[in-house]
Amino acid sequence: MNDQALVAGITALLGVAVYLYIGIRLARRTVSPEARLPAMQFAAFWIGIGASSALGGILSLIAVVQTPPLALVVAFLYYQLAVICVALWGLVSYLAYLYTGRDLIVPITVLYVLEYALLTYYVSAGFPDRVSVTYGSVNPVYATTVSGLLVAVPILLLVFPELIAALAYFRLFFRTRDRTVRYRIALVSWGILAWFLLDFLNLGNDSGGNLFWLAVGRSLSLIAALVVLLAYYPPRMIRDRYQIARIA
Repeated sequence: MNDQALVAGITALLGVAVYLYIGIRLARRTVSPEARLPAMQFAAFWIGIGASSALGGILSLIAVVQTPPLALVVAFLYYQLAVICVALWGLVSYLAYLYTGRDLIVPITVLYVLEYALLTYYVSAGFPDRVSVTYGSVNPVYATTVSGLLVAVPILLLVFPELIAALAYFRLFFRTRDRTVRYRIALVSWGILAWFLLDFLNLGNDSGGNLFWLAVGRSLSLIAALVVLLAYYPPRMIRDRYQIARIA
């Protein structure tokens, strides 16, 4: 039995529960009619991340007893790329709306359709020919190394639009004196930045195979996600002490 895959699978499914809870909770917020679409796009980000975690968790749990077949791993990778692109589309659309006050759905949609096309090309051009299980993570191994702009562009699109949007949103922190608004801006922007950083670093892979640190490394991003939830639903202690209003 692959104990690392078991830990990876359990923590991934725990992440599914957390992300879906955040997404559903945010989707139920009471907002103005013009903010309904951006609010649902932000919820779609968390639900999409939950769906991606579910796909990865299923593969890890299969790897507990046997290496998943290549066809299944590649199929799940295409599914993950699709839900991740939808999730990032929702996040960037939401942050762009908060910063500009305008609906930029058309250019952002074009951006992430292009991103999905480039990512799927990268997978196909690499000719995946076997499966690797490393620290519980299941991934295809490619027969051909794809390089150049066709690799650099999709990687940059996976990272920079979200980081730029989050940092741009944080700039609004200095334009208001309202405590509730500043509290929300700080937690949403830095919670998202922390989540991306932790997900990118993937500290579980630096555990050296230690099951405890593997679980800790894979769970840290969940804390960053919960920070974002606290931006909208601050505990009573924080509301009373810092005069923060609960956002419906």
